[in-house]
Amino acid sequence: MIFTCEEHIDVAIDEYVEETEQAPDISPVDNNERPCWFCGKKAVYVVGN
Repeated sequence: MIFTCEEHIDVAIDEYVEETEQAPDISPVDNNERPCWFCGKKAVYVVGN
């Protein structure tokens, strides 16, 4: 699973698809304490299963 902010959602989707060759599930983050994997801002979405 990749936690991502609004700005990096496209990068996260591309990375997930490249690694798994499947379309990811995209859900809002339940816990706003999670950081974005790309920039460290608060994550808004979780990409993955």
